[in-house]
Amino acid sequence: MMKSKGILALVAVMGMQAGAKEADVKPALAKDGFDEEQMRLAQVIHKRIVDYQQIKKQTNNGKEEGLEAYKETLKTGAQFEMLPVKGGSFTWKGEEEGDVLEVELSPFWMGKAEVTWEEYEPFMLTEIPRQKDGQVLDFMREQIKNDIDLLARPTPPYHPMTYGMARDGHPAVSMTQHAANKYCQWLSYQTGHFYRLPTEAEWEYVCRAGSKGKYSWGDDDAKAGEYAWVAGDGSSQYQKPGLKKPNAWGFLDMHGNVLEWTLDQYVANRKAYFGKDKVVNPWVKATQPYPHVTKGGHWKQTLKEIEAGARYKSDPMWKISDPQDPKSLWYHTNTPWLGMRVVRPKEIPSAEEMYHYWNSGVEEDE
Repeated sequence: MMKSKGILALVAVMGMQAGAKEADVKPALAKDGFDEEQMRLAQVIHKRIVDYQQIKKQTNNGKEEGLEAYKETLKTGAQFEMLPVKGGSFTWKGEEEGDVLEVELSPFWMGKAEVTWEEYEPFMLTEIPRQKDGQVLDFMREQIKNDIDLLARPTPPYHPMTYGMARDGHPAVSMTQHAANKYCQWLSYQTGHFYRLPTEAEWEYVCRAGSKGKYSWGDDDAKAGEYAWVAGDGSSQYQKPGLKKPNAWGFLDMHGNVLEWTLDQYVANRKAYFGKDKVVNPWVKATQPYPHVTKGGHWKQTLKEIEAGARYKSDPMWKISDPQDPKSLWYHTNTPWLGMRVVRPKEIPSAEEMYHYWNSGVEEDE
C-alpha cells in the first residue's frame, strides 16, 4: 500500500496535463497520501528538469526545444536514442466486442530501442546499502550528501537475470514494473529530462506507426521475419536491437524480442472502463499490484501473440522461483523475456504528476 504521511501541503492534482486538454486518467490521481521522502525527491528532480530546460532555451536564443530525435549519454558513457512522435489520433480496438475507443495523444519522444543492460545496470548496481524496499538504510542517511543516493534502487538479485544469455548490447530483462518506474526516476535525475514508462495507448500508437493492420508492416505474416524476433525454440534468446527492420517511424523491435512494460493496469474492456467513446492521453492507473499490461510479445511467442493489439497481464507467478518471503519488489525471476523502453512527454508534468508516474501506490504488494 502507498504510505500515507499527510505532512506535505500540496496543490490538489486534478489530472495529467495534455497541452491545453485534461487527460483521461482513472482512477483520478490522489490529492494526498504522498510519501514525504518520495514527494520531496520528485520536487527536487522536477526543479532540476525545469532548470535544465531553461538553460537549454537560453543557449538556443530563447527558442523552445523542437520535437526532433536526440541521443542521451549517461555518465558511464552508455548512450540511447529518443525518436519524436508528433501525437495524433488512432482507433483503439480491444479484445471484447464493442471495445473501440478513439484516442488522441499529445507529442512525446520514445526510445528507439528497448533499454539495454548498459543503460540499466548503473541504476541496478549500487554500493549504498539498501533495505528490501530499496530505500537507504537509516544508519547511512546522515552520511549521504547527494539526493541521487536517496533514490530507491534495487537490492542485489538472488537469481541471475539472464540465465546464461548474452548481455552486451542486449535488452535489460526481468525487472518488475516497480523497478522499471524507479529506473525512469533515476534516469530523469541523471539526465535532466523527464522519463517514464509509456502508457498502453502510447505504446500501441508507436508500434502501429500509422498501420491499421495486425502488425506495423500490415497483415502479411510472411514478412514477420524481416521485422521481428518471434517463434523461437528452446535454444533461442533475445537479440541486440537493430538487427531487424524498424517500423515506419524508425522504432526497433516493437514486435517480438522482449515483452515490454507499460504504465497501465489491465482492464478487460477499456471503453466500458472510461465510459466514453473518445479519450485524451488515457492512463489506467494501478489500484492493485496485478495485473499490469505488457505489450509487443517476445522471441518465443507466436505471430498471433506479437500483434500490435495483443496485450499480456503481469502475473505473480513471474517471480515464483524467488526464494524470499515476501518476494522481491525488484525482480521477476522467471521472466528472461520481459523488458522496457522509455517515454518523454513534450510537456513537462508537475512534480505531483511525476510522483504518481514513478510511484504506483501498490508496489509494496508486488
